[in-house]
Parts: sequence; structure tokens; C-alpha cells
Amino acid sequence: MSNFPKQFIRSKVDPFTDLKQLTEYSKRKYGDKPYFTYRESNEIVRNVSFNQMHDYINKLGTAFAELGVMGKNIAVLAETRYEWIVSYLATVNGNGTIVPLDKELAPEQIINFIERAKVSCVIYSSAFAELIEGYAKDGNAKTAEVFVNMDLPENKPSGSDKVLSWQGLVKKGEELLKGGMKDFSNVKIDQNKACAYLFTSGTTGTSKAVMLTHRNIASNAYCAACSVDFRSTDVIVAVLPAHHTYETTCTFLATYSLGVNICQNESLKAVMRNFLFYKPTKLVLVPLFIDNMVKKIWDEIDKKGKRKTVEKAIAVSNALRKIGIDLRRTLFKDVINAFGGRLEGMISGGAPLNPEHIKTMDNFGLKIWQGYGTTECAPLISVIPSDMYMEKAGSVGHPIFSNEVRIDGKDENGYGEILAKGENVMLGYLDNEEATREVFTEDGFYRTGDIGYLDADGYIYVTGRKKNIIVLSNGKNIYPEEIEEYLQKIENIKECAVVGRKKDGSENITALIVPDMEKFEGKSFAEVEKLMKDNVDEINRELPVFKQITEVDVREEEFEKTASRKIKRHLLK
Repeated sequence: MSNFPKQFIRSKVDPFTDLKQLTEYSKRKYGDKPYFTYRESNEIVRNVSFNQMHDYINKLGTAFAELGVMGKNIAVLAETRYEWIVSYLATVNGNGTIVPLDKELAPEQIINFIERAKVSCVIYSSAFAELIEGYAKDGNAKTAEVFVNMDLPENKPSGSDKVLSWQGLVKKGEELLKGGMKDFSNVKIDQNKACAYLFTSGTTGTSKAVMLTHRNIASNAYCAACSVDFRSTDVIVAVLPAHHTYETTCTFLATYSLGVNICQNESLKAVMRNFLFYKPTKLVLVPLFIDNMVKKIWDEIDKKGKRKTVEKAIAVSNALRKIGIDLRRTLFKDVINAFGGRLEGMISGGAPLNPEHIKTMDNFGLKIWQGYGTTECAPLISVIPSDMYMEKAGSVGHPIFSNEVRIDGKDENGYGEILAKGENVMLGYLDNEEATREVFTEDGFYRTGDIGYLDADGYIYVTGRKKNIIVLSNGKNIYPEEIEEYLQKIENIKECAVVGRKKDGSENITALIVPDMEKFEGKSFAEVEKLMKDNVDEINRELPVFKQITEVDVREEEFEKTASRKIKRHLLK
């Protein structure tokens, strides 16, 4: 197992080996402290405490038992809200299997995943009522028997015997508990049974369903809670999509054990407004959000004509820090106030982060801790210890203490495929033994598909994806992500990606660029295109000849992305 540096382990929580233990523990420890905060349409703030979460879970789980769906496969399709989390925990704590669905999927994909997972019950918000209730009424549902609308009033008829009210089920569960029904509360958790089916991104046909157990998820959430500097006084705005395992494990479950207050974010458009309203102290993000945060900070500084002033203030501030005087949060309070005024730091995961952003945010008094993982590992594999975020800037951290990591097939630079083994690694892919065999070594290590290396202290550095590697005619391997880091330094670029394109029988390194057109007011697209190519020429001077970009494709439309804001690379041409 990993020798995660013991001096960085924060032993703030008791160990838990399943998610039922987690909910029981947090009820005892945090009681009436708010767990989930949200605003209703009239701006009234509502809090759901740890006690209330526990009660909702028990009531809904008991209603599931009475309906005959406890222990079965239950899908949830909704925005981030406390009902989503309750539904997740009521399912898995009854030895059932939760199937979180991406709300950005096309309708046919949603139905396909429901059927592939052999779902017995679908829980959904009003945004998906037409799709799900139409599916139920048409009689096309192959395995689903029960449909639960989160927004259907408790006593309002749905017009269908199959469609039930979420609040009505909670009320029914309450009555059943008062009557002495203990089917749900007495369940003994099978820690090694699949409790979650998580569909990977891809087309309907290529998506695989990752099977995770209580042991996988609970061990990962526990390691995450012990490896980060989060406290019960912290407040987080939940920015990422609820179905994503990074958000579920790290934002919802690890913090559940720490007593952190989670605040709802209704949409991407509402992010900055919610930062100002809820005033978060910590955030869990993907690199694209941090890219945008850094750009917005400098855009605001440039609009005020204060770049030189700020750069001088940074130089003075950093000089003072060397003699023990830290004035960052005073000197740069306008930057911190833009995110609510209390933000201390953020965890970045899901994709490699430009190391320059870590230094930039540190200059302003904000910390960024990088983590690394994959859905198949529940998802966390490594995280930067909180005190090492600058010393190891560029690393995605040290393997968590339940994990062992090694590098397979090293090249002359020590780069190879990152392999992981531990309690967090999946059972396999649902109904796909061949794909499961392909991703495991004979001695049980999971093949991440990521290329990277370990430094002398055991910290992981990711250099790219195995399937993204561009192989040149001279046999050299080019990692697109490495070149993209250089392109991201160009302030006028909004988005970029590097791909290989065949030309005259050889692979050409091609930069796909989406310029930030707001910065080119009054210029034609042809003029912008030329400026972008000039910028790439400057970048090429910093690169070895064999890594230089040979083609530039400037585009007006942004790249298509997943719900977690990753660029869909398989669509790039």
C-alpha cells in the first residue's frame, strides 16, 4: 500500500467501511449542523441538517422496502439537490445499486442506460418528467416498475399509478417506521457487492458501466477526508455535476464525514452569483473552471488598467513573505472578494492543471491542491498534501494511503502507464468481461490509460493520455497535453487542444484554437486567425524542433464538452 506521508494525514474522522456507517457516524457527530443549503425561488434559504439527512434516508429507504425496490437497481436523474444525495444513500444503504445519470445526455442515451442497468425504479426532477413519464406511459419500460418525481407535491395525483411523489414516499416511510417496520434500518451491508453503476462518457454503444462497491467508495471517501485540509467550519458550493463520481465521492461523501456545509449551485450561469451569496471557504473544481477564474481575474485587472500595479504588488508581497510577513489577503482582497471573500483554497481534479495557475493563485492568497483519479478507482488515486501544493506544483499528488501505484513500460525518460491497486479499485465493467480483463494486469493492477512518472518522493506527474499520444514518423512520442500547457499561456486563447493529423503519410502536430473574441473587438476573423498563428510561432521558439506545432486550425465555436467540462477529444479532428 501507499506510504502517504504520515505528517500530512489529517485524522479528523473515525474509519468507516460502508456508507451506512458514514451516515450513522455523521448524524452522531454533527446532529443539527447544516449539511445542505439551498435557496427556494423566493430567495428563502433552507438548510437540511445531518439529522434531517439521516431521517430522510431512513424514511425513503423504508418506503423503498414497502414498494419492493429495496436492494434493486435505482436510477437518479436530477440537478444537484439534497433529494439527489438522499436518493443515492437510501438506495445503497438498502443494499441496492444506484445508477446516477448525466442530465446532459440525449434522451435516447438516458433510456438506453436505464435499460442496460436493468433499473427497477427511476427517481427524477421535474426537468425530466416529460421524458421519464412518457417512457413509463408508453409501456416501453422493460424493467422499471416505479417512477418517482422529486417535484410532485405530496398529495397531488400524478395521473399514473406508476408515478409517485418523492415527498409522498418520505411521508409514507415515516408512517411505516412509526408502525415498527425495520426492513431498511436492519439491513446488513454487503461491502463487496456492487452498489453503484457509473456509465463512462462516450456514445451509447461505447460507454461502459463501472461497478463500484461500498468498500470501494467508502475507503476512497475516508482517504479523501483524511488527506485534505477541510474542516467542519468549511462551506463548499457544489459546482460539478452530481452524477460525476468525483463530485459524489469528494464533494458529497468525504465532506459528509467532516461536517462540511454543501451549498447548491443551480447552473453554470449561477456560479459567480452563488459564490458571492454563499461565500465558500473551499471548492472542488475541474481545471477548466480554474482556467476561467484566472482569466477573469486578469481581465478585470486589465479593464482597470492596473496590471503593472498588481505585478509590482505581487513582487513586494512575495518579498515580504520571505521574512514572514503575509499581506496577500489584504493586498489582493478585491480578487478574493470576487469569490465571496472567504475562499481559502480549491481542489482541482478530473484533468491536468496548468502549474502556472497554482503559482498565480498562490500570489493572490489562494491555494490549489491537485488530485488525480478515474471513475474506475472511485475516483481518487492521489492528492497533494495540503502543505506541499507549491513545492510539488505540477504533480497530481502522492498516492492516497489505501492505494499502491506503479509505472508500467517505462521509456527512456521514465514515462509509462500509471497503474493503481487498492480497496478503491472497481469490481469491473457491467456485463463486459472482455473489457474488464483488458484493464487489469495479471497481479490485479488497474491500467489507468494515463502516461506519467513518479519522482524520487513518490509523487505522481501525469504527462498525457495513452490514447492521445501522437507518434511521429521518426518514432518520437508527443504528449498533446504538454504542448497545450504552452498554448494556455496565451491570454487571447479561450480554449485549445492539440491533435495529430495525417499529411503526406506522416502525423502533423496540429493546434486547434478557439480565440477569446471579446478581446478582438473590431477585428475580422481573418485578422484574429493571423494573430493566433503569430502567437503559435512564438510558442514554437520555446519548443524542441520535433515538438513544434506545424498546423494551426482556428475555430469560432467552442469545443463540445462533457457535463464535467472536459473537452470531448474523440470528436476532435
